[in-house]
Amino acid sequence: MNPPEGVEPDFSMSYKTNENQAAVYRLVQDLNPLHIDPEFAKGSGKFTKPILHGLCTYGYATRAIVYGLCNGDVTRFKEFKARFTNEVYPGETLTTEGWKDNGRYIIQMRTDRGPVVLGNAYAVID
Repeated sequence: MNPPEGVEPDFSMSYKTNENQAAVYRLVQDLNPLHIDPEFAKGSGKFTKPILHGLCTYGYATRAIVYGLCNGDVTRFKEFKARFTNEVYPGETLTTEGWKDNGRYIIQMRTDRGPVVLGNAYAVID
């Protein structure tokens, strides 16, 4: 599901991630060197430096939905499904947008570099 073309989102929130965010997320026991070791990340042939954990990206999207659509009331947050579509680098700003669509919101997240990093997503809010 994609946002409607040419239609402004019903909400938009941006948060800047911290440069050390991937190091902090190692505390969840995801010790994949892709998130911390620059040489390993470059050696993958796809990334220029370590990437942020998907769990962290998902958390930033959830935070934006809770504060952007639920006025901070987490009990209104009922469902969220999403697909990762691109990488996020620590220190980037993430912008989460939502469009109301038949009782739910179509959600999309972009980095300040431009690519959509979380898409095919929706949230159900009470």
